[in-house]
Amino acid sequence: MATWMLTADQQLLNIDAVEFIDVLDVYSDDTDPDAIDEGRATPAYAELVAHLPSGEELVLFDDEEADAVLHALELLKAYLASGPALDVLRAGQVPSVQDLIDRSSAQKN
Repeated sequence: MATWMLTADQQLLNIDAVEFIDVLDVYSDDTDPDAIDEGRATPAYAELVAHLPSGEELVLFDDEEADAVLHALELLKAYLASGPALDVLRAGQVPSVQDLIDRSSAQKN
């Protein structure tokens, strides 16, 4: 059975078809490329990105804080390792990474 998730822009994504998932720093358009290469530039935000074999990249989550995106990656890894297909069937919906973050926050409170 396929594992489905929603991307940040609510596209349906078969996680089983994803080649890899990565955290990418995103810089503003006017950032000097040399400053990026030399490590002098500060990213505007970070994205959790699913890379498909076709070369397409789909954003699963983004935030101005890189730590929040790294936390989202950890939640996604735990979710996928726990057998999400059963969770999706019980909940009756296809989750997004934001849903995983919201659930994690609710459990802490």
